[in-house]
Amino acid sequence: MVIETYHNQRRIVHMNISAFREFEVSTNELRTSCDLQAVGFETSADFPPEERRLGQQRAIDAIRFGLQIRDDGHNVFVLGPTGSNRHHLAEELAKECASSKSPPGDWCYVNNFADPERPHNLYFPPGRGKNFRKDMLDLIEDLHAAIPAAFESDDYRAQLKALEEEFQKEVDAHWHSFEDHAKSENIAILQTPTGYVLAPIRDGKVINDKEFAKRPAAERKAVQEAIDRLSEELQTHIEQIPKLQKKHRELVKSLNRKVTEHAVGVSLSELMEKYRTLPAVVAYLGEVRNDIIENADDFQAPESSPLPFLRTSESRSFSQYEVNLVVSNDEEAAAPIIFEPNPHYTNIIGKIEHRAEMGALFTDFRMIRPGALLAANGGYLILDIHRILSRPFIWEALKQALFAKQVRIESPGESYGFVSTATLQPDPIPLDIKVILIGERRLYHLLAIYDSEFYDLFKVAADLDDDLERSGENVEAYASLIAARIREKKLLPFGLGAMQRVVEQRARRANDSERLSMHMGSLEDLLTQSDFWARQRDAKTVDASDVVKAIDEMARRLGRLRSRINDAIQRDMLLIDTEGTCIGQVNGLSVTDLGEYRFGHPVRITATTRIGSGRVVDIEREVKLGGPIHSKGVMILASAVSSRYARDVPLSLHANIVFEQSYGGVEGDSASVAELCALLSSLSDVPIRQNIAVTGSTDQLGRIQVIGGVNEKIEGFFDVCKERGLDGTHGVIIPRDNVKHLMLREDVVEAVEQGRFKVLAVKSVDEALSILTDVEAGQRDDEGEFPKDSVNDRVERQLVRYAELRKTFAEGSNDDEKE
Repeated sequence: MVIETYHNQRRIVHMNISAFREFEVSTNELRTSCDLQAVGFETSADFPPEERRLGQQRAIDAIRFGLQIRDDGHNVFVLGPTGSNRHHLAEELAKECASSKSPPGDWCYVNNFADPERPHNLYFPPGRGKNFRKDMLDLIEDLHAAIPAAFESDDYRAQLKALEEEFQKEVDAHWHSFEDHAKSENIAILQTPTGYVLAPIRDGKVINDKEFAKRPAAERKAVQEAIDRLSEELQTHIEQIPKLQKKHRELVKSLNRKVTEHAVGVSLSELMEKYRTLPAVVAYLGEVRNDIIENADDFQAPESSPLPFLRTSESRSFSQYEVNLVVSNDEEAAAPIIFEPNPHYTNIIGKIEHRAEMGALFTDFRMIRPGALLAANGGYLILDIHRILSRPFIWEALKQALFAKQVRIESPGESYGFVSTATLQPDPIPLDIKVILIGERRLYHLLAIYDSEFYDLFKVAADLDDDLERSGENVEAYASLIAARIREKKLLPFGLGAMQRVVEQRARRANDSERLSMHMGSLEDLLTQSDFWARQRDAKTVDASDVVKAIDEMARRLGRLRSRINDAIQRDMLLIDTEGTCIGQVNGLSVTDLGEYRFGHPVRITATTRIGSGRVVDIEREVKLGGPIHSKGVMILASAVSSRYARDVPLSLHANIVFEQSYGGVEGDSASVAELCALLSSLSDVPIRQNIAVTGSTDQLGRIQVIGGVNEKIEGFFDVCKERGLDGTHGVIIPRDNVKHLMLREDVVEAVEQGRFKVLAVKSVDEALSILTDVEAGQRDDEGEFPKDSVNDRVERQLVRYAELRKTFAEGSNDDEKE
């Protein structure tokens, strides 16, 4: 039935209020409760300790595929938001794969005796690297004692003495032969502080200069010639002495080699036999033997120096024979799994350290330090892509290592040519690894678009689901998951009612009564905070009131902005009418998202119309406060108006739509139904009820579509109306397809059940318009006409009138021009 009234002397067809009951959402649909009675447990402590893996099967299969396939480039990228349990899942699946793999081998760096700036690497089966390092330390320790003892033995001293005596005999014989030859020519060889001098002798005595001057000229000439000739011979004899000394040194060195070789031969032969299956190690031990023999003097006790910095303690430490064990694995262990929380360049690739000595920096192969790539070599490396991209150099270095299948430890300056100073260039180590990157979806898609090499290395994407179907089986499995988290965090046992509240909150978190959120971070926060409030009252178990307290307190902690907005509305600083009617004005609903907390509140939307050229002005867009999606929504509603009304005449409308008292950005199309209703109210001159708010987006055909944040929007308007007093006329219009998303607060459900508040679900703009105006919107009949005085009829007649007026004005302008 309808009720006829008159507004401004015009007949308006009102709908009977009882006709709206078909749109009311039942209390059972407003909140879907959880019932865990069927599980047969009273508290979380009664649940079996086995935690069933819940949901994420697609992502799990993808991760397993990526970890098991051996082809190059099939590294894994796990897509999911923070708190989605992505790290735990990746690590758990990596452990499954690692348990079936044998441990990788060990890697060492050793000295390159031919070129110390290019240290060699050595591979060992797992566990043998540390054994080799110990064997080399033991060898050095043995040589410290064995070689000096060999050089101090009586046999060595006797041989050395024999060599020295033989050398001395050769020198003496060489020298005596020359002296005898000189004496035969009456020339003596005298040694002075500055060298050797030749002087004439007579009767076995040296003649001084005065006596020599008295000798006949012929004699003096003959003597001088002999001296000149013997001087040349003396120089030749003197030059022979270093050769004799060199020969002697070579003989001594050869003796030292033999003694050293004999001293080290047994120890090194044992090591070579021990590692005979590793040719590279045997070759290195051969190099060690040759170097020890060549540098046997280093093993002898050095002379002490009064200056500490001139002592040769470093040469006696024999560090050149030590082993730098960079990767060590237990032969009984599984393949390594490494998560690097701070993935800067040196932590991933490695580094070469330096030590300061007398104002200069020095380094050697012992100061090469491995990074996470080497630590995880042969296993799995887990990294956060956000942290990788926020550190310089590491992303390109990681890709280079994966492409080359080897790790080359060098500083970033060397890699990019920034540093030209000499430093170590260690042999690269072969790389066999699976890298698991963890990050948000947007980072994955950005890399896939802008990095041409990304897909060649990370061909497996594991996209985590945000929520889970709320079936009976999944709810029981989710309860088991909750119980496992409670045990893991050592919280108080949760009663069955508390666990039911937690499950319901997970549905609220998913914004869907038929789904459960898989965001594990927020779940653990709720459990921990509920446990806190239970302990505050000295309880032994957590009950439903503690969960409610945790939820309310979190909202209270983060609710400053919400309180300020509601306070501004109650004090009429933000003008929101919740009673009466108004033409061209409607209460829309908005959601403010603060990350972990979001809330809804009403916004006043107004529309004005007049004759024009068919333009609908979005004021928010004009002042650049409207986002692209909101602007799209306004353009869609403008198209809906032009396609539904007065299609036979030009659209001669000029309309303005605005969010009143909105000083920030506006985005989204969830207000397009409200904006369209305000526009039609202005055109039809039919007032809109202010005690009902509306949310929803519209398409060009007038159908209402799903929007987000429906729970927060309803609760936001409910709170404002509750402050002013609920009288049973207040309510919210939502899209019919959003009913499945409802998980409202219990106080809202209670108010609806008591008839003090209404939630109305509609499918079309006409249904929303009829509720808001209490007037039938009207449908076209067989002749294409709307019911007389319905809202749509009045809108169409007004648009026709605008078109006629516009035509009249245009004709008048043409007449004026002609005159």
